Amino acid sequence: MERKSSFFSSRLAPNGLVPMKNTQKQILDGRELRGGGNARLLIDGVPFLNFSGCNYLALTDKLELRSAAQNVLNDGAGFSRYLVDAYGGYDPYFKAVEEEAATFFGTEAAVYLPSGYLIGAAGFAAAEPDYDVVLLDENAHWCLVDAAKLTCKPLRYFAHRSAESLRAEIDTLSSGQRPLVVTDGAFATTGALPPLDEYADLLERVDGRLLVDESHSGGVVGETGRGSVQHFGVEHIAHVGVTLSKAFCGQGAVYVGSEAEVSRAVASKPVRGSNSGTPLSASVCAAALKLVRKNPGLCEGIRESANYLRNKLRALGLAVPETPAPIVSFSHAGFSEMRNIQEHLFYEGMYVLHSNYIASGPGGVIRLSIFADHSVEDLDRVTAAIGAALP
Repeated sequence: MERKSSFFSSRLAPNGLVPMKNTQKQILDGRELRGGGNARLLIDGVPFLNFSGCNYLALTDKLELRSAAQNVLNDGAGFSRYLVDAYGGYDPYFKAVEEEAATFFGTEAAVYLPSGYLIGAAGFAAAEPDYDVVLLDENAHWCLVDAAKLTCKPLRYFAHRSAESLRAEIDTLSSGQRPLVVTDGAFATTGALPPLDEYADLLERVDGRLLVDESHSGGVVGETGRGSVQHFGVEHIAHVGVTLSKAFCGQGAVYVGSEAEVSRAVASKPVRGSNSGTPLSASVCAAALKLVRKNPGLCEGIRESANYLRNKLRALGLAVPETPAPIVSFSHAGFSEMRNIQEHLFYEGMYVLHSNYIASGPGGVIRLSIFADHSVEDLDRVTAAIGAALP
């Protein structure tokens, strides 16, 4: 890629390896971004190879999704969903996405949510009759933590992804107390999966259930993309919510389950009282779910790409977590060294995250998202650049 000297020179030294003086400043501060839904991104008009974001299946340019959006615009649809549904009717666009979600995830029903942040609220409401105490992974997403605090049920934390810590918490429960174990399906910062099969074994003896936020695993983990609950074979005891703004490249989310569970989610105050999203978003998500369901090879292809990059980075001596999710992450030395790696890649025309998200630690994490349209050449290129930047 041809370098734009004026673009880089005001922000980076010629070797791209000078630590930022203000450690709180982000490399994108004040820059204009366009695109980013796939392996290519424009930053201040300059093309970059992109490893940031979460649109793993790179569907944003698919004709099926664009046509779905255009059909809604041509139809002139604009009703708020619950203005209709709460009083007995239904909106066809929201009904379509819920039917597609139920078909995709193999459940009786689904409810469309305007934001993935409502997954926790919908899940706890749906699970209300099934549990007496909440056991929460200490690094669970904020939406699960916030929603758990509103349940008025006892809340305890267990160590991150630790079946032994969970066992210890279960052993302290009173006789007859049924736990709801709450966790991400794939943790956003590292892509690591929780050992749901081990959790399920522990829950069997106490009549417990799971609540799993499959936001970073839905569409890309499991044989057909139904997430970590499918990967570990625990769908039968799991309440599941999935953000559609990540792998499915749409907007909003769904909670999927039985008719009774979904009815409880729909009736909950956070869900009924929130903006319901738009028919445009619902229609695009329905098209995305259908596209992924009919093309299961998308999941397998992206997993192969992610594994390829993990193995390349491990050959450089980096410790890269193993996961079937399309997230490749590593930590190396301290904050300055990690920021230097990001800056070096930026100078070379590649954007990766130096993430300070949940559980990233004081030095942060270099996090690379793998998209369905990344080529082997793209993966080789970023590997070589990371190797050149290592101290």
